[in-house]
Amino acid sequence: MKNIHKIGKFYTRIIMKNVGIFIFIGLLSVIFNSHGWLPNEDIYAISQLVYKVVLPFMIAYEAGNKVEENGGGVLAVLALSGMLVVRSDIGMLGAMLIGPAAGFLWKKENEWIKRNVGASIQMLVRNMALALNGALLAFGGYFLVLPILAIVGEMIGKGIEFLVARGMIIFLSVLIEPAKVFFLNNIVNHSILVPIAMGQLDKTGSSILFLLEANPGPGLGILAALWFVKREKKNEYLSAIVAEAAGGIHEVYFPYVLADMRLLVPLILGAISGNWIFSLMNAGAGGTISPGSVFIVLLMAGKENVFGVMAGVAVSALISFAGGVLILRTKNPKKPNERQREYEMKEEENKKVERIVFVCDGGVGSSAMGAALFRRTLASNHIEGIRVEASSSDMIPEESDLIVCQKEFRHMLPESLKETKVFTLESLVKTEEYGCLVEWIRKRNG
Repeated sequence: MKNIHKIGKFYTRIIMKNVGIFIFIGLLSVIFNSHGWLPNEDIYAISQLVYKVVLPFMIAYEAGNKVEENGGGVLAVLALSGMLVVRSDIGMLGAMLIGPAAGFLWKKENEWIKRNVGASIQMLVRNMALALNGALLAFGGYFLVLPILAIVGEMIGKGIEFLVARGMIIFLSVLIEPAKVFFLNNIVNHSILVPIAMGQLDKTGSSILFLLEANPGPGLGILAALWFVKREKKNEYLSAIVAEAAGGIHEVYFPYVLADMRLLVPLILGAISGNWIFSLMNAGAGGTISPGSVFIVLLMAGKENVFGVMAGVAVSALISFAGGVLILRTKNPKKPNERQREYEMKEEENKKVERIVFVCDGGVGSSAMGAALFRRTLASNHIEGIRVEASSSDMIPEESDLIVCQKEFRHMLPESLKETKVFTLESLVKTEEYGCLVEWIRKRNG
């Protein structure tokens, strides 16, 4: 499970680096496709070019670069070219698979070159090796990987078409919702659902597949249930509701579900109910939805699907809310330890705090919001000279003076940072909990 979690976080960071491209493709698709607000074949063709060619290359580059910064991304692009020249429809799946593999291969070769090749000719050897490896991987992608992915893609496509034809697509949420909680949503959505959905746009102008993972309704329902039942933390949950509805940051509700896995049941039921409404009203979106906020979902729905999409989101929220309330009011036999806020530090150290890192699982959701809120808190308290940033739990800078995270993420900190001061909170977006941290910083920094 831990390895699956790491894989999910790896792809989450890659996708988040390219969110702007997804939004670009989605906007042009929903506005300029033949069923859109302003039909225009040439502008729509731009969105398809970016989706089929530019985006896969960017994903492959980021994946390879994440594994090996010095050339890994370049090798990944070269390797992917052997596949895209024939089948652009499976480019995303190919990019997500071949990108990290190319990066890993180049990392090992780069290490060998550094150890065994003289410094005077290392650049020449490295460039020659990069070109040779690129050619070999492109050939391998064309002759070996492409046929396999083509078969897999065709099987997945036929499977989803089978479910659509029999009205069973709504039950995909049994897999999608747990995947979201464990940060595998980007793999499911962008490598499987979105490519098939993009292929449906030319025929229908929209696709329900764009909505299956992006629907914010189930998460909103769970957060609303928490707010309704656990009123002592209502401000915390209200902040999370705003982040989910307006920002489309799904990960704000993941820790609550992970802390009480019973909430997966209403989450799945809410998603199934929303999907049933989408299917019943023949509603879909006209492009990739990213981030999955209520506003972006409705924007991508297009003029013909706004009501159906709105109804599906609302129903999914209501069902997950009702189920969440029922479960939360039932005693949990495995009630999690309700520890108070923890503050771990070595008092003998007198170093001033100059760099604070807010940490969450992916480093792009609650930690980013918490860092932004704490920067404002420091400014309002007239405290200057402190750098506040966000990070994922496995990418924390070693130079950090203080780590701030939710208590659920404490165990995810790497062993190398166990000596670093750690401040744990119930929620990173609950500013009421910042008070004692501000006071400690005042005393520490004088």
